[in-house]
Amino acid sequence: MKKTITQIYGISNVNDAKMVVDMGADHLGVAYGEVGKTPGFLDFDQAREIFECIGDKAVKVGLTVAFDLEEIVEMVNILMPDILHLSGDITKFSPEQVKKLKERIPGLKIMQAIPANDPKVYEYVDAYEAISDYFLIDTVAEGIVGIGASGLTHSLEIDKKIVESTKVPCIIAGGLGPENVAEAIRVVRPYGVDSLTKTNWDKSKGIRGKDPEKVKAFIKAVREVERE
Repeated sequence: MKKTITQIYGISNVNDAKMVVDMGADHLGVAYGEVGKTPGFLDFDQAREIFECIGDKAVKVGLTVAFDLEEIVEMVNILMPDILHLSGDITKFSPEQVKKLKERIPGLKIMQAIPANDPKVYEYVDAYEAISDYFLIDTVAEGIVGIGASGLTHSLEIDKKIVESTKVPCIIAGGLGPENVAEAIRVVRPYGVDSLTKTNWDKSKGIRGKDPEKVKAFIKAVREVERE
């Protein structure tokens, strides 16, 4: 089986960033830069420190849930990620606006979040295919801003159908952790897999950030299934 990209999200400090990269993560995800800051998002200085500390050791992914074009342009120009992850309400930032964004910032790579459990999921895939460099297929949940970050799973058959229908590289997400990522890869055969909640410390520990043992186990599980 070909290599599956590992993307670890929710990086909130330099120590976690270095740890995740040293363990072999391919993509490192940071949510930052919102005007009217979303809880849990980093400010520009915090994100800059993380991006600078990893250099070119991993692909730097910056997430926004904004849907104002000027706000997003400002975010990218202040701190250019390798990939911009558009994870806000998909109905509020159209394919035409994504096209304008890429025209404003030549060379910008876009990872468009796709809401897997939305009835219009396949329509969104068709609509955003021409202007997306990657798809991040995730679960939407009531009370969570944007697409993802809920820890909720969805049908792998939806992921599989999308992967088989598009040429856009797909990273699958939604409650993936060390215990279920191998089966997800076997079923879907995606370009990559993403983990946020299932590689965080247990809330009972009272620690914010990534649990080294969970991150290690997640990446190990991915690498082992590649050898099958």
